[in-house]
Amino acid sequence: MLVLLGEVLVDLIRESQDPLRLRGVLGGSALNTATTLARLGFPVRFLSEVGEDWVSAWSEEEMRKRGLELGLFRHPAPMPLALVRLDAEGNGEYSFHRPFHLPYRPGPESLRGAQVFHFGSLLALEDRVEEGLSLLLAEAEEEGALVSYDPNLRRAPTPEEGKRIRGYLDRIDLLKLSLEDAKLLFPEDPVGTVRALDVPLKVLTLGREGAVAFLGEEAVRLPGKAVRVKDTVGAGAAFTAGLLALLLRKGYGKGSLPRLSLPDLKGILEGAIALSALACTVRGAYLPERGLKSWRARYLGDEEDLARGLPPF
Repeated sequence: MLVLLGEVLVDLIRESQDPLRLRGVLGGSALNTATTLARLGFPVRFLSEVGEDWVSAWSEEEMRKRGLELGLFRHPAPMPLALVRLDAEGNGEYSFHRPFHLPYRPGPESLRGAQVFHFGSLLALEDRVEEGLSLLLAEAEEEGALVSYDPNLRRAPTPEEGKRIRGYLDRIDLLKLSLEDAKLLFPEDPVGTVRALDVPLKVLTLGREGAVAFLGEEAVRLPGKAVRVKDTVGAGAAFTAGLLALLLRKGYGKGSLPRLSLPDLKGILEGAIALSALACTVRGAYLPERGLKSWRARYLGDEEDLARGLPPF
């Protein structure tokens, strides 16, 4: 069982400027990661928050359709929104509208049976979430779950947020972040500081340039995969899904992560890059079914798909 915590947003993506037309899809970094993991066949429990309006009801129904086991905290408020404007290269500029103010409280035994607990993004930076997330991190430790964190920053953190992030780094086993995240967190020496962090495994995504992983004193770097990019929405979430899926598929958990072999790390990194590239071939964060089956066959060893000879995406 993988358990993920993160915000749920209704992404309203600009289709045209004059007149203004928006296309609505369900979004949120951790939700996109959870969705891909569930579509790959993993049991996934998703922890988050919703409101009480019709958009919240629609959002919950959509999450259940994705095969997620849900643990939701309900607010007496409307559903959060993210307005998204894509540039010529498919990169998103966001305007967030987040009306939740009550402290987040996870349900009892939220991490029961968890092999992995992954969290991050906007939700993990909020004051009102700090106590609830701390309870989940303590529960993850009791469960012996591998703890994974993705800051997924949209701006430089405030001093208080920076302090909170440093506190997370003391309690995690896996840090996944983008080069942009690293520059916002450690502007003087982004890569060098990430490499020196006292976290067993650090994975830094480099956009078109691929990714680099730091394991102890070792480093593994692989190039990006060339694809025709529709947009980059959900690419980071897909990378995280590939990373976690392949770690589990190869039998690595909290106790064995420091013994991760370099050949295995290279294969895991290659697969995560390929899944991230697949996300760039379509608009939005929902990966194409045929490409996902091909990835699963190649990297997770799905015998039926391999026998059918599905082509790579």
